[in-house]
Amino acid sequence: MLPYFLAASDPNAAPPFFTLLSLVFMGVIIIALILAKFKQSLMAGYFICGIILANSGVLFHIPDAQTSIHALSEVGIILLMFTLGLEFSLDELKHLRKIAVVGGGVQMSICTVCFALGLHFLAGLDLNHSVVLGCIVGLSSTAVSIKSFQEFGLSGTSGAKMALGIALFQDITAIMLVAMMPQIFSESAGAWETTINIGTSVAKGGFFLIIAWLIGKYLLPGLMQAVSVTKSRELFTLMVFAICSGIAMLATVMGLSIALGAFVAGLVVSSSYYSHRVLSEVLPFKDLFLTVFFVSAGLLIDLGVVADEWIWLTSLTIIVLIVKFFACIMAAKALRISGKMGLFATTSLTNVGEFSLVLIPFMKQVTPVPDNVSTNVYAIAAISMGLTPLFMKAASKLTSKYQHIPGLKSKNEQITVESLDNQLTNIHDHAIICGYGPVGRHLHEQLSLYGIPCIIVDLNAETIKSLYKQGQLGILGDIQHQITMELAGVSRARLIAFTFPDPNPALSAYLQIKSLNPTITVMARAKFKTEAERLRHIGIKYVIHDEVESGMAAMKVAMRSFDLVNIDDTILCELAPHSHEQA
Repeated sequence: MLPYFLAASDPNAAPPFFTLLSLVFMGVIIIALILAKFKQSLMAGYFICGIILANSGVLFHIPDAQTSIHALSEVGIILLMFTLGLEFSLDELKHLRKIAVVGGGVQMSICTVCFALGLHFLAGLDLNHSVVLGCIVGLSSTAVSIKSFQEFGLSGTSGAKMALGIALFQDITAIMLVAMMPQIFSESAGAWETTINIGTSVAKGGFFLIIAWLIGKYLLPGLMQAVSVTKSRELFTLMVFAICSGIAMLATVMGLSIALGAFVAGLVVSSSYYSHRVLSEVLPFKDLFLTVFFVSAGLLIDLGVVADEWIWLTSLTIIVLIVKFFACIMAAKALRISGKMGLFATTSLTNVGEFSLVLIPFMKQVTPVPDNVSTNVYAIAAISMGLTPLFMKAASKLTSKYQHIPGLKSKNEQITVESLDNQLTNIHDHAIICGYGPVGRHLHEQLSLYGIPCIIVDLNAETIKSLYKQGQLGILGDIQHQITMELAGVSRARLIAFTFPDPNPALSAYLQIKSLNPTITVMARAKFKTEAERLRHIGIKYVIHDEVESGMAAMKVAMRSFDLVNIDDTILCELAPHSHEQA
C-alpha cells in the first residue's frame, strides 16, 4: 500500500525512481544483515532482495520501474567494468602467466565444450549461442574465491595462486567476449564473413588499446599530478569519473563496446601510482551500483517459473557444479598443484560469477536470448555463490581428516611474497604512518632501525614514487577511506600515527579504525589546544600538541641558558600535563 501512495500522481509525491531506490536499499540492508549473521555471501542477498521485490507485487505500483532499473544497471555495468580493470593486475599476470594460460585454458575449455554441447543438443540452441553461453557459465566469481582464501588465511598458497591465475584468464576471456559478441551475432551470412568481422573487431580493439596506452603514459600522469597537488578530494573523484567516461566514450566512437572502454580505462589507471587512491574513491560508488545491478538481476527471476521448473533448475545447478568441479580438478592436475590446495582452489571456483551476470544482459542487447536461459543463469549464480563458503569449509574439513588418502597429501607450503599487493596483504604487527613530512619520515627512520615494518600512507604521488624506488611500502590514498585502511592492514597493525597537524583525518577515521582493530595504538598531532581536546574527547590517548611541545623545548633551552640544568621535571609537567601524561 505504501508504494502505491508514494507513486501516486500527486505532484508532492516522491518520484517513482526515488521510491524504487528506497525500496531496494531498505530491502538490501535487511536481507544483508540476516545473511551476515549466518556468514553467507552478500551477493546472494542482493539477488534475494530483487527476487522478493519482483514477486511481491510491489513494483506494479511504481511507474516505469523496469526502465529505471535497466538504466541504472547499465551504469552499474560501466562502473563495475572500470573497477575490474582497475583491480586487474598486470604484475600478477606476469607472475602467474603459466598458471593463467594452462590452468585457465584447461578450465575454460572443458566448461565451454561441456556446456555448449549440452545447450546445443539438449536445449536446441544454435552453435554460436551455445558456445558463448558455455563460456559465460564457465566464468567464476573472482571476488568470492579470493575472499574465501583470505578468510581461511591461505592467501599465498599454491591454491590461492591457482584460483587467482584462473580468475585472471577468465577476466581476459570475458573482455574478449565483450569485444567479439557483436560480430559473432552479426547478420553476416556465413562463417567466413563472421571470421572477418571478428578479426576486424580484434584489430580495432588492439588499436584502441594502443591509443589508451598512449593516453595513460603521456596525458593522464600530468593531469593526475595537477589534480593531486590541489589536495581536493572532490576534484580527484570528478577526474576519476571523467577518465572512465572519456575513455569509454572513445571506445564507442571507434565502434567498440562502452563496457570494454570502461575496462580499458581502469586498466590504464591501474598502471599508475594513483591506482590505490583511485580505487578508494571509486569503491563506494562501485558497491552502490553493483548492489543495484545484482538486485536488477534478481528482479528478472519469476518465482512462479522457478516453482514450476524447480526440478529442472536444481538439476541444472548440480550439473554446472559438477562440470566446473571436474574442470578445476583437471586444471589442478595439469598444473601439478597438490591435492589439498587443488581441492581448495576447485571449491572456490565452482560458482558462476558476477562477470557472467554482466555478460548476459550485454548478450541480450546484441542477440535474442530466451528468457528462461537468463533466469536460469541468474538463479544458478545466486545459488552457487552462496554455496561457495560452505564448499570451502567442507574442503578444509575433508583435507584435514583424510590426509592419509594418496590424492590429498601435500607438503606444508611457505607463503611467498611476489608483489606489492601481496606484501601489503601479508604484513602484520606493523606501524602505519599517515603523512610523510619531517615528522613521519623521522618516525619511519627510527622504527626501521628496530626492524619494525612500516606502511606509509600519503596523498603525494612523488613521495610514494620515491618510497617505491627505495623498496619501501607505500600507499597513495586517503586513510579515511575503508579500502585504504584495508590495504594498509589496520586490522593487523600495532600502531597508526597521524603525523601531520591536521586533526580532521584522525577525527573522522578513529572510530572505524578502532572497530577494525580495538587494540591498535592511535597517535595524532594537533596544532592548537582546542584541536588537541577534540582528539582526546573521541578517545585518542596519545596526542602530540605542537604548541605545548614547542613550549617545552623553549623552556629547556631557557633553563640551560640560566644554568638551571637540573630543573625538576614537575615544572615541565605543569607546563604540558597532558602531553607528558599521554606520552
